[in-house]
Amino acid sequence: MGDAKIIDYTKFSDEILADLSKTDKNAVSELVLRYAFIIEYKAKAYSQSPDEAADLSQEGLFGLIRAVQTFDMSKGIKFSTYANACITNRMLSSISKINKINYNEALCDDVEGFSFNGNDQANFESPESIVIEQEKYREIISRISCSLTDLEWTVFNLYLEEKTYRQIADELSLSQKAVDNAMQRVRKKLKSVIKNKN
Repeated sequence: MGDAKIIDYTKFSDEILADLSKTDKNAVSELVLRYAFIIEYKAKAYSQSPDEAADLSQEGLFGLIRAVQTFDMSKGIKFSTYANACITNRMLSSISKINKINYNEALCDDVEGFSFNGNDQANFESPESIVIEQEKYREIISRISCSLTDLEWTVFNLYLEEKTYRQIADELSLSQKAVDNAMQRVRKKLKSVIKNKN
């Protein structure tokens, strides 16, 4: 038995991690850790209650994973720029659907062009709170990874590829009801993890 090679994901750029994330959950986890602060920052800025903030944090996470799935290094765009757009769009789309209103561009002014990576946390967090929040998000990543079954993870990723329940069902040889049930479980688990963190 050979020794398993331990990979230090913290040394990789966001762009490399996004590429690795197509097949490596640990790379996804590292990106979530890096972007967790901006997701929470945006969620709190756009929400009016803790429950709404938890819902928007979930949507922001969906947006980040969608960014991971669709990021194309050949386009010459920084991953941070692309991820921020995906996160913000997902949140604003959710707000618009819930409130049935259209938010104007000004809503994004506070985070417009905000480039986020591990070093940017100091822009709005004290060193002590950064350490505490990092530990909280490491626990969140662990709980999400443990709580989602392989089927739920697969359905979740196909859903984030903007496939319909019918397309997912056909691809996985499942019924649409089974897909719907899986996504309901995913949403319930993610919301529970995020709310417990808050």
